[in-house]
Amino acid sequence: MRLPCARLLHCLLFTILTIALCGRAGAAPLPPWTGDLQHTSWTRQDGAPSAVYSLTQDASGMLWFAATDGLYSFDGARFVRTDEVFGHKLRSPLTMAVAADGDAIWVSYQFGDISRFERGAVHHYVGKDSPPTTVFRFARTPDGVMWASSGTGMHRLEGERWVEVGPAAGLPHGRPHGFSVLADGSLLVYCADAIYRGAPGSAAGERRFVKVLDQPQLGSGYPRPDGKVVINTRARGLRLFAPASGATKPLALHNGGAPLLGYDGDARGGLWISTGDAVQLLDGEGKLVRQFPTAAGFTDGIFNTTLHDREGNLWFTTANGVDRVRQARLSTVALPPGFVPALSVTPGDGGAVWIGNSDRSGAFDFASFVLAPDGSRRSTAIMDVSASHRAPDGALWFGNNASLWRVREGAVRRWPLPPGLTGRNVQAMTTGADGALWVSVIGHGVHTFRDGAWSKGGGRAALAGPTAVTLATDRQGRTWFGYTDNHIAILDGDTLRHYGPQLGLAVGNALAIVPGRTRVWIGGDRGLAWFDGERFTPLDERGGRGFRGVSGIVERADGELWLHDTGGLARVNAADLARALESPGAGVAAERFDHLDGHRGMPAQMQPLPSLVQAGDGRLWLATSSIVGHIDPARIPRNPRPPTVMVTAIRTDQGSHVPVAGLVLPARTTRLEIDFTATALSMPERVRFRYRLTGQDVDWREASGPRQAVYTNLAPGDYLFEVSAANEDGVWSPQPARAALRIEAAWTQTLWFRLACALALLAAAWLLHRWRLARVAARLREKMLVRTRERERIARTLHDTFLQSVQALVLRMHVLMGRLPAGSGMRAEVEGVLARAEDVIEEGRQQVRQLRVPGMRHGSLARALADAGSELAAASGVTFVERHAGRELPLDPEIEDELFTIGREALSNAFHHARASQVTLALDYRAGKLRLTVSDDGQGIAPEILASGGRQDHWGLPGMREAARLAGGVLEIDSTPAGTVVSICIPVTTAYQGMRRA
Repeated sequence: MRLPCARLLHCLLFTILTIALCGRAGAAPLPPWTGDLQHTSWTRQDGAPSAVYSLTQDASGMLWFAATDGLYSFDGARFVRTDEVFGHKLRSPLTMAVAADGDAIWVSYQFGDISRFERGAVHHYVGKDSPPTTVFRFARTPDGVMWASSGTGMHRLEGERWVEVGPAAGLPHGRPHGFSVLADGSLLVYCADAIYRGAPGSAAGERRFVKVLDQPQLGSGYPRPDGKVVINTRARGLRLFAPASGATKPLALHNGGAPLLGYDGDARGGLWISTGDAVQLLDGEGKLVRQFPTAAGFTDGIFNTTLHDREGNLWFTTANGVDRVRQARLSTVALPPGFVPALSVTPGDGGAVWIGNSDRSGAFDFASFVLAPDGSRRSTAIMDVSASHRAPDGALWFGNNASLWRVREGAVRRWPLPPGLTGRNVQAMTTGADGALWVSVIGHGVHTFRDGAWSKGGGRAALAGPTAVTLATDRQGRTWFGYTDNHIAILDGDTLRHYGPQLGLAVGNALAIVPGRTRVWIGGDRGLAWFDGERFTPLDERGGRGFRGVSGIVERADGELWLHDTGGLARVNAADLARALESPGAGVAAERFDHLDGHRGMPAQMQPLPSLVQAGDGRLWLATSSIVGHIDPARIPRNPRPPTVMVTAIRTDQGSHVPVAGLVLPARTTRLEIDFTATALSMPERVRFRYRLTGQDVDWREASGPRQAVYTNLAPGDYLFEVSAANEDGVWSPQPARAALRIEAAWTQTLWFRLACALALLAAAWLLHRWRLARVAARLREKMLVRTRERERIARTLHDTFLQSVQALVLRMHVLMGRLPAGSGMRAEVEGVLARAEDVIEEGRQQVRQLRVPGMRHGSLARALADAGSELAAASGVTFVERHAGRELPLDPEIEDELFTIGREALSNAFHHARASQVTLALDYRAGKLRLTVSDDGQGIAPEILASGGRQDHWGLPGMREAARLAGGVLEIDSTPAGTVVSICIPVTTAYQGMRRA
């Protein structure tokens, strides 16, 4: 079959390119490949480059691809085409070779010239400082010399110039097909008709080459881990070359005679062959291990170059894209053709397992086979297994729709199903405490079988009807029957108990019942539960997809719990499980093994059950609709290398910024998008991140989706962004990646502007307060004016009506008294009435004076009350005493007027009615209240007057209480036969001028 011209060109280019850099020789030894490989491909549709002839991995773990259309980087999740390296521009987008050397990246271009990129600098080798033609590969030998192969020969870097290494050093003119660095530091150069070896010189850069093999039509080669070199000649095919002795021997390929269109080796000792329509993996003896056809997803049947990364993955580049091959964690078994989909596994003796299948269509018969721990197989006569069981005595039981088989100590015995059961598959089996075999047959309920005799329901009518989906016997000898729709029955001796949702059972259809070390586990299509002896307690996955379709359960001796559900395998470690069992409802964290680990297909949800068992050697075996596989919990391949995490870009609404030291963002930046990544190439889907922005976040944020953090409403200031990453095995990067930045403040965000605004607000508040006080004062003046006018009106009314009328009555009484005889009793009585009328007139005149003349003198409450008390004392002859405490402050006029009214009334009552020898006036301006007190040592107020609030038709006491309420205080009267104390207390915020709330 002829290949297209483009593919022939790819093969030719492949043969002239070197296979590996010097780092391969010093890599840690890796175990050989097994057939359980995971393949992933990326094409142009995924952003991957095509037509790549060189790739490398830098110190951070990033992959670099030199393609015909530019340079690409790959972090495991995203391909990025770039025009610069470490912030420095490429000389041309047409790249040919790329190599990582410490912290430097070397790049060659398709039309010549070389660039060396470092974090802080770039050096371009052009003109006479560069090889005259395109460079295909770079490598550094252990003596520190940098080498390159080009279209004209081998070159060595001396200082800042590339020097050709030719006949003077023992190499012929012309283009080499490639070169390799051996473990001892020697350099092998593959030329057209010979191999030349250059041993390390006595000084760096001094290296003489000696022809070590004459071989016409020689291609390229590569060193194997065992020290031998695989070479190819057109006439003699692949051969093994021993550099030390110069001997060669044929390397036969046992790969079905597929064409050899390209080849390469890897650090595991594998030989990879391009066949045109597939890529084959062969072992060190040339035997086929695995084949990756293009029809199955490999991007092309001819690869250009390969790279073994630091995590043990192998990368291929082809004309159509990029492929990755890695060792799967789950090992699978090669099954006979057609041996799907109803697969079953049963543990045998000595770590062996029995693998069976049941063809549900009934079109084929499939014989079970036994797989020994060493991989050898033995066929059996047991056909179409629909259910299996390992009894406590080691006997294996198998069943289908026609027979039961027992395998014990190598002997196989078969019993046909009774006529009434024939044609329906055996669903489940278990051995009871009495040694009888319990058998569930679809559509015919549960039966017991012993020595060829069958008993329907085991003699119990309740078990004869429904079909049990699963059966089990626990450590107490109880037999468990699992049914559909949350129904389980337990036979304990002669007692049969039924359990359902009312006792916590919520697993749906019971698919697996497994006795553990101290409890019984129940798996179903809706979840997982355990039995505490009375009730069922659910156990769910914390922070995951949840346990659904659990048809296989294994509790290991160390306490680990393994489940097989619709999401694959789930591992729950013993410590986390113990904590969850002590705190029901807390859930457990499960380590998942799914399609990324080699799991394919779906575990059985009806038969054959169970879908997960433990073999005698400790390995766990699983069966799905597609595979039978195994995993050793004690030897799970782990990735110990932490990912390298980095911040790649910081974006604002104004543009994107490189996260360099001292990054300053413009003022009014309130939104940030921070991109980050981690170079975890094995399982980037499982990489977890946590990040925080110091100055904004208090705690770390967890992230496993987009590799980006978004912040909004940011204020000006200094920030530090930190991000860490963990690989698929939870190994965190030792140090977080950091990016410090500062957001400048706009002039409106400065401290001076804020202080100015604060001062302006204070000034506005002060002006508003002054305006408010003015308004309040104006309202008070208006109220006082209205009050004064009302007092004047009342005074006029008293003077013009009441007093005038009383005066007229007095004059009439004088006229009448003149008509009475002098000395008569009637005249004397009229004179008494006239005297009382004169007193009333005088009292009315005093009231008029009080209404017309303001009570305050000079704005002093103390002085006004003192004057009033002195006048009353002079008229009555009672001693008057004044006491003052604290500094007198200006009072609110309205409050002052009310207090004067109360004080004057209290003084008047004390002088006129108390029959006291001393009256005391006290004003206390201290503390937080104003207190006015009038006290006397008189006879007190009658209790009935205090109880009623005043004497009938007298308004002194009620008026005092009304005035106290208007002033914002409470009037208190304490009266005993030894004297009376009248007091009022008003808060300072009410009493004093300027402090009263508006």
